[in-house]
Amino acid sequence: MKRKIHNHWFFQRGAGIFSKIYSSRLNPLYHLGDITILMFVVACVSGVYLFLFYDVDPAHAYDSVQHISANPIHAVVRSVHRYSSDLLVIFIILHFLQTLITGKFRRILSWVSGILSFLIVLIIGVTGFILVWDEKGKLIGYLTAKFFTALPVFDPSIAGSFISNNLEIIGGFFKVSIFGHIFFSIFLVIVLWVHVMRIAKPKLFSFREIWAYCLIALLLVCIVFPVKSDPSAQERFIPYHTTFDWYYFFGYSLMKIISVPMNWVVMLMSGVMLAVVPFIKRKKKPAPAQIDLDKCDACRICAEDCPYGAIDMLIYKGERKAILDPDKCTSCGICIASCKEDAITMAGFAEFNTLNFSSKKTLSVVSCAQFAEIKMPDGISCEYQVVPCLGDLHMKEAEQILNERADGMLLLGCEDCYYRLGRDLAIKRFNRKRPPVFSRKISLHRVQLITANHYSEKAVNDFVAQLSAPPADSGKGELKILDYVKANHLVATLIFCIFFFAMTLLSNTQLSFFDKNEKLLVLNFKYISSPTEFKEMTTNRQVQMQSLKPIVKRRSPIRVEVTTPQGVTLYRKEFTPRGLRQDISIFVYSEIKTNEEQVNVKLTELAFPDHTTKLENVRLNTDDGTIVITDENRLKLLTKK
Repeated sequence: MKRKIHNHWFFQRGAGIFSKIYSSRLNPLYHLGDITILMFVVACVSGVYLFLFYDVDPAHAYDSVQHISANPIHAVVRSVHRYSSDLLVIFIILHFLQTLITGKFRRILSWVSGILSFLIVLIIGVTGFILVWDEKGKLIGYLTAKFFTALPVFDPSIAGSFISNNLEIIGGFFKVSIFGHIFFSIFLVIVLWVHVMRIAKPKLFSFREIWAYCLIALLLVCIVFPVKSDPSAQERFIPYHTTFDWYYFFGYSLMKIISVPMNWVVMLMSGVMLAVVPFIKRKKKPAPAQIDLDKCDACRICAEDCPYGAIDMLIYKGERKAILDPDKCTSCGICIASCKEDAITMAGFAEFNTLNFSSKKTLSVVSCAQFAEIKMPDGISCEYQVVPCLGDLHMKEAEQILNERADGMLLLGCEDCYYRLGRDLAIKRFNRKRPPVFSRKISLHRVQLITANHYSEKAVNDFVAQLSAPPADSGKGELKILDYVKANHLVATLIFCIFFFAMTLLSNTQLSFFDKNEKLLVLNFKYISSPTEFKEMTTNRQVQMQSLKPIVKRRSPIRVEVTTPQGVTLYRKEFTPRGLRQDISIFVYSEIKTNEEQVNVKLTELAFPDHTTKLENVRLNTDDGTIVITDENRLKLLTKK
């Protein structure tokens, strides 16, 4: 039988390497979404704890963080907060890749909300790094401000406030950051709810063993590699050498290569490309299931078994019936096997052939559609049926097959069900723990489930051999499953430790955004130019209520020049006053890189050429940046406090 092999099959084949250690039930590759939620919870709990000891004032923020790190318990909590945040990004990306590989990205709402949650996590992380107010926080604040200054509504001087350590402006930015850090953390909870709202019984929290693996590894990393701050942001103007967290700052690295406007283009194009992924080669959605409400006895089993919450028990013509929402239905067929009244059907659903009973087969093979094509051993007669999911197999069909058509039934299914609950439901029904149950008159030794990584001709021959030796009590026992069921907890924890330790390699790398060999002159000031036009005063009875000073209607533009002592122009630019009427003060922010030892800076009002202010023989050095500001409209150099 030739059929397409699904990507979910290949994913399970690769994940089976870890199933040998963790067992199929605890394989972390099948619980990436659950682990992501765990990292988010750990980051939130540790963040709330740290906030109790944090000072929001930028003048004291760095010292408060240092006091936190000086306390052994607080220091571990800080490291837990930082590394769990990094791991949150990692597991989100892994969850995205898993969704792409297995083809589950077709669920538009889940995919788009997942992208949005990733963006929100990056915002939370960036605001958190700024709040530390070390050189790394200063650099990220500066780059973030520079990124937004490409938009007309933001003034370039915001970036200059970070360079010049202007705590008056930065204090307001800090308040925005702390608000954003908290608000977006709460907002992320809402987005995650939207992300899983179409899933019934979502697995938000992993098994306790996975919690143990993650938390043990996380604590060990925090003890061995405690998080440390960079030098204080206020020690120098230019953050030449800072550590760089690639998990949150990977987008900022492009600012070393391309311009800020191009960064916006890259970001917007990336967002659009990710958003349209579910629409690429989109196939026609299979017809949803149909429920015959006259046959429905309101047993609720189908509603409880549906993996995506597509069935609700609602009032219909005065009676409670199972009502299906076709938009939520994924056509998995699990509800068909849940209905003992045969009230649910689905167009195109594969039905078992009930004819030709004369030649009874050795095996009836029922395969999940995600299972690859198999080769049966020679000498074994069999019939082969493919269903979307093992959860589609109705127990009546299974009983009929074993009574009339085959000596044994071989089930081929996923280690981790493509439709989430199908495999587990099928196992519970065969084990008589979930209605509709498998008949106790048929021995379970005649049925066996083989998962993706365990199929072999030997396994089939062994199963056929046992069919001739039924147990004494055919009504007892459980379905035999060939799967990875035992976990090596020590090795499992060690693998998590290795992975978490490797994570730190990209968490604190050294990176310089400013060339230490270049001398940097920064023009960062506010200038109020002379008025060139006044608003005419009116004369009426209320003239006494008007200001005694004339109202400025327009101010002069200015020109800023930077030249060498020999007269060579390094920089020359004109600035107009802000406002619709050009009557508001001018903000100047520019970065001039040069190899000159000294420069001259001159500011001239274009409407009044004799109104000038200048600095001559400004000495530049490579130890730090040279910042030019204004004091009472006169140029001066900014000195460190």
